[in-house]
Amino acid sequence: MLGFGPVPEGPTVAAANVYDAPLTGALLASLGMVAFGLIALMPTAFDGVSLFRTLMALSLGAGGVFGILVGYAGVSTRIEIASDGVLVTTPGWRACPYPPVRQYRISWADVRAVRHRTELYRIGILPVRLPLEAYAIETASGFILFGGYYLSDLDPVLIELAHRADRPWCEDAEVEAGLLQTLLHGAPSWPTVGQRPAA
Repeated sequence: MLGFGPVPEGPTVAAANVYDAPLTGALLASLGMVAFGLIALMPTAFDGVSLFRTLMALSLGAGGVFGILVGYAGVSTRIEIASDGVLVTTPGWRACPYPPVRQYRISWADVRAVRHRTELYRIGILPVRLPLEAYAIETASGFILFGGYYLSDLDPVLIELAHRADRPWCEDAEVEAGLLQTLLHGAPSWPTVGQRPAA
């Protein structure tokens, strides 16, 4: 007999929980590019200029920009929660995702808090405010920022991260800023765990 039997098992390490959405992101980015392709074809499909065609082109353009931005965020974002810490890959955040993609390897001891707030953006003189959900992992060396749409269900992922790090989940007050100013100079600053909200 050859003596085949169970292979002895060595010590195992718990698999990391990985959260990403590359396929969804690629699909959304592709749909955004299709929208711009339709805009490019409009002059050949329609003669002249009309209010209807202008509104249709603006709608396609807005949808195309949204699809590309959300798709880029989905393709670029990955959160890997392991036993010894977390590996985060994410684009920057200035009310929308922007390159380059950055990677952070954080031990649990470096996490100070996980934060959430709503950011309200003014668009020129328009009376509307564009609400966006924003998140931040506060670490010993600074903040890692996310838009709420970076992953399809970011809340439970970051709540799990806070629990694994045994650090507080902080609901911060709403902030308001101009959209153009934010895109040029960055979003309003975040409070730290050492700061107390004003009375």
